[in-house]
Amino acid sequence: MPPHRRSRGIRGWSLVIFVLAANVAYQGTRYLWRPRAAAGASAGHQRGKLDDEIHGIHDRHHDHGGLHRHEHGARGGFHDNVGFHHDDDVEVIEEVVYEDVVVEDEAHRGGSSSSTGTSSSRHPEPSGIHVMATSNGSPYQNWQTRIMYRTFLDAQKGSDMKHFTRLLHRRTDDELMGEVPTVRVDSLHAECDRWCEFPVADRPDAIKKWLATPDSRRGEWILMIEMDYVWKKAVPMPPPGSPAVAFHFHYINPNYPSLPDVMRSLMPAGKRDTIKMEDIPCTGPAPTMIRRTDLVPLMDEYERIAAAIEADPVAKEKLGWVREMYAYDLAAAVIGVKHTVQDPGETIMIAQPPADANMGKASMYHYTWGAEYFKDGQKVWSWDKRPYVETKHVRAPGRFKPELPPDDGPTGVYKLQDGKKVSKGTDALLRDMLTLIRGAIDRLDELPHSPGCGWDQGEPECDFGCETNTLCVPTKQWKANGG
Repeated sequence: MPPHRRSRGIRGWSLVIFVLAANVAYQGTRYLWRPRAAAGASAGHQRGKLDDEIHGIHDRHHDHGGLHRHEHGARGGFHDNVGFHHDDDVEVIEEVVYEDVVVEDEAHRGGSSSSTGTSSSRHPEPSGIHVMATSNGSPYQNWQTRIMYRTFLDAQKGSDMKHFTRLLHRRTDDELMGEVPTVRVDSLHAECDRWCEFPVADRPDAIKKWLATPDSRRGEWILMIEMDYVWKKAVPMPPPGSPAVAFHFHYINPNYPSLPDVMRSLMPAGKRDTIKMEDIPCTGPAPTMIRRTDLVPLMDEYERIAAAIEADPVAKEKLGWVREMYAYDLAAAVIGVKHTVQDPGETIMIAQPPADANMGKASMYHYTWGAEYFKDGQKVWSWDKRPYVETKHVRAPGRFKPELPPDDGPTGVYKLQDGKKVSKGTDALLRDMLTLIRGAIDRLDELPHSPGCGWDQGEPECDFGCETNTLCVPTKQWKANGG
């Protein structure tokens, strides 16, 4: 937010200069000391306000009537001893801290929030795209997070992507609080802080808690992504009046023979005769770009359906590891929030090598699948995200960089693990994605390992002084509890 918005209504240059000088002084002290962002209210109070907001917007969506249709077509700083020292990173962090101060100042003046999520006298004007990625803070997620955020900073420059938040659903800080702008909310299931069968079941609850914070109001659009993405270029802002934009996952299919009965059982009783399987978008919450005023009314249903699936062994079995994606999709159909679902090749969202052989219009890579090259029946090269699950990978990523495909990869002499020939396009996409990953790793600092914090046996909990439900960009090294 430009400084002149803080001096609105003040007359006389002397007063303007005084206000600006005071703001600069406040920014400096806040940057030097532990940040305290917007939340004056308790988490429970914030959540109650969001519930009221959800019900208000939910009613307006139903007043407009009609279900959406599934559309195809166009379709930090930082550790004192190992801190990030790249100038562009510091600029981004300072911008986030500055905007967070504005949110806090507005909140301290009092006033009620707008039920529509638009700006009021209390909230700064939303601007641009707010990228939000969820995580439980495990080493598996954190290795991916460091790479994704580094490539985001590269793609962000000069774009409409104005804001970034890592939404951490966890009961304690983790070791990336000093590197990645983070809002931490308490996890729904405490055991998922370490290990649980399905940690993504906590995502609906985490997003709902985040939407109750001032941080969620910074962007005109919210782009929800996951950590196993690599940025190639910035995502463009949708045209005015656009519905939510999502990616077509072909393995999401509500019309699959075993699924319609399950999907109907999860619908509200009054909707079971009106919602068709074709009304349910074949997508998920990530990657999805959506306005806050469309996301808020989804949350009650999204949360309810996700919990109902987890409580139903039959639904869990039939919907499998993508069940939380189905919960989001069904919620969109129930509430009537339209999504434009874009196909691979035409989407502005993601390309997924080795399934895809060209980038198309995509802005990011998604490395959900591994790749293996075979020659004469022998595996000669492989890449997969799944081995990167230890703290050593997070803290010293430069020692474990993935290798590029062999130099003769484009020549047609290799086959993938499914028996298909490695095409020039497939090899080029894999090579480009891994080059971006390696380049990001080269610019990551090593994190403390002896001692580290937060994960390995015997390590103290991480403590960056961050507060729950608050955007925290700390500028101090972690300290052990009681230390």
